Amino acid sequence: MKVKRYEGKSEAALMPVIMEEMGEGATIISVKQKPATGIFGFFRKPSVVITAACEDDEELMTLLNSPEARAEKLAPPPLVERKPLSADLVEITSATGSAAIEESMTLLLQEARKAANQIDMEESSKRSKNQIEAPGKSPEKPDENDKNEKKYNHSMVQLFYDTMLEQEVLPEVAAHILKDLESVDEASQIDVRLLVKAVYGSIVDMLKGPTLIDTNKVKGEAQVVVFMGPTGVGKTTTIAKLSSILTLKHGLKIGLITADTYRIAAVEQLKTYADILGLDIRVVYSPDEMEEHLGALRAKNDVVLIDTAGRSHKNTESIEELKKLFEVLPDSKKYLVLSVTTRYEDLRKIVNVFDQLSDFNMIFTKLDEAETLGSLMNICCIAGKKAAYVTFGQNVPDDLETIKPDKIAKSLLGLADGNLHPYAEGGQSG
Repeated sequence: MKVKRYEGKSEAALMPVIMEEMGEGATIISVKQKPATGIFGFFRKPSVVITAACEDDEELMTLLNSPEARAEKLAPPPLVERKPLSADLVEITSATGSAAIEESMTLLLQEARKAANQIDMEESSKRSKNQIEAPGKSPEKPDENDKNEKKYNHSMVQLFYDTMLEQEVLPEVAAHILKDLESVDEASQIDVRLLVKAVYGSIVDMLKGPTLIDTNKVKGEAQVVVFMGPTGVGKTTTIAKLSSILTLKHGLKIGLITADTYRIAAVEQLKTYADILGLDIRVVYSPDEMEEHLGALRAKNDVVLIDTAGRSHKNTESIEELKKLFEVLPDSKKYLVLSVTTRYEDLRKIVNVFDQLSDFNMIFTKLDEAETLGSLMNICCIAGKKAAYVTFGQNVPDDLETIKPDKIAKSLLGLADGNLHPYAEGGQSG
């Protein structure tokens, strides 16, 4: 049986697509409404999700289409009446760049003001109720980082700030992103499209420009790329993904060196990938052996990828060992591999320690396991480092892509079709 999930604006819009792909014998398993989320959930209509199936077995299809089976299917909830808007918000959320933002709806600012005013009225009502219930008690001073505190004089800017805090962006980082809009107030009558472009552009500018592995062949100048980081973040799997992409997609010759001899499983894992891809792999047990093996691999490959052992930022001895290894790799590109699920404070300490060894770009792993992407933005902003690649699953090589600043920006601002976690269900390699 073939089962597929379809999502769209309405049943009427989805049925022709289902009939075309699955045929007239398709069976509708369920029809659900998916509420809109993100800061624009105030204005966006819920989408419809239809699960359909088709089966070559006529007897089974007859059973599925029986009155008893249909009675058990989930009926769609009643549609919620919403005030029609002058334009569809999907235009701004489904595409990238200034052109898409220019096509945003003109009434969004007015609706955002109404939403913000409603929030203010509700909060005022709560405060009045609390004072009535506890007369004579002075109201508690609101926490400085409380997202309900009105920090900005423009409702749209405040909504962006609140949404970033919900994504665990630090208040100081969110304020830095919005610094050019601090003086904007409701009386400014500024076009909402300019506000969106300013905030969106600020995030993209902070994330763009990482150093990537060069996919152009340069004869006689093999690149050397070193991967470092704490234990358990997925360095070896990340190297396997990059090896596959560089070999299969870009046609480059890849050599592998593993210095992660503390974990036998890591060596065997990388050897397995090397055998599958037909790559030459060397095992290095000390910095003294590195030059010999590196020279041999550079002579016949376009790129040499080096896996190092996981290093705790608290272990001074292991960090010193890595420093000695770097001394024989002066012209290499270096990537610090970090898990986005790690606490921000720990990420900051890790970055500070490795920053003393060498300059580097970052690779963030396990985006599919994270609830939010705020820590990625926090580290890039505060540490002044660039994220080059992200990974979001165990599939080799599919679950890796170069950093997409527009995707991260849309997620942090709730612009990604209401999806605050674009990597939860995978992405595209690149």
